[in-house]
Amino acid sequence: MRKTIILLLSVPFVMLAPIFLIYCGGGSSSGGASTGSVVLYITDSPEDDYNRVEFTINSVQLVHTGTSTTCDVLTPSEPIDDIDITDLSSILQLLDISNCTSRSYNRIHVEFGKQVILTDMSDTTDTCDFTSYKDINNNPNVLQCNGNSCFIDINGAVNVFSKQNNKLALEFNLKEFEVVDFGLPSCSVTIKVSPLNASGIDNKHNDGYEEGISGYISNLDTSTKRFTMTTNSGTFTVSYSNVTTQQGIDDLLNLANTDQLKVVVEASSINLDTHNVEASSIYVMLEGTVSLLNTGTKTFTLTYQTDKTISVNYQTAEVEGILADGVDVEMKLNGYDNINYLSQEVEIED
Repeated sequence: MRKTIILLLSVPFVMLAPIFLIYCGGGSSSGGASTGSVVLYITDSPEDDYNRVEFTINSVQLVHTGTSTTCDVLTPSEPIDDIDITDLSSILQLLDISNCTSRSYNRIHVEFGKQVILTDMSDTTDTCDFTSYKDINNNPNVLQCNGNSCFIDINGAVNVFSKQNNKLALEFNLKEFEVVDFGLPSCSVTIKVSPLNASGIDNKHNDGYEEGISGYISNLDTSTKRFTMTTNSGTFTVSYSNVTTQQGIDDLLNLANTDQLKVVVEASSINLDTHNVEASSIYVMLEGTVSLLNTGTKTFTLTYQTDKTISVNYQTAEVEGILADGVDVEMKLNGYDNINYLSQEVEIED
């Protein structure tokens, strides 16, 4: 299996040898001190051996062990539930922005769910457990977990500078990812986690990676091609005047605005100072139940939010799993043809 997952917390980083253990907490960042912004992204390598790699990221925290000073970059109260990393190929997805006390931290604490759902290229799905990790020398070690959560502490110098958007990357290096007993109850997964420096982040942009945000929209104005997006990272003003190749984009956004559906915006860059975004593409995420499936016309009716329905055309969509009446699906919609909403991706849910 060859895959790379990267969490991007925006902060300069000097790597030291990583250690992996359960972290029991500490004090929060003190008030009154100067602060800098820490920006959290997540991304995936485009080389996927699995159609689905889904798990939960519970929290990310910067720690100064000498003073027990901490800063929550992703808080336990707002975990990223069941994120499918394979959806983020060539995207740096913005997850959160936090203010941290300006200082040097010497540890990154990451907590994630023990279970990971894998779907291989033949659409076989299995739920596995993270059980071990590879150290800096690629030697396997038992991963310490507590109940349904596992914890990783990585030692290293992390400097947060005052009044700056600071950058750091934490890479889940899944080209070293190993799966044992896939398809069996004993399925287990070995991971390797290592830092990515600022130049590595820049290289992602140079390779054509766009930045993404997701949330719920309001104040939609189809005449000026603008809307407001509310996310975990704050509120952004999005212009979509450059989104010219997606058929029926106004109708798609009207659906998302009316029914409060999750929207994903992609852009060449996001202005973190002004919170203005020039969108290059927009998608609407929707979950529901399939009925009236027509495999000839590749259409079906989707029932969502209990009693609402739309007609969907999946002719050009990537379908993960076997479609049938009565199955639950998660979809990525990218347009509307005046009859059907157009789907780019359909994923059958377990």
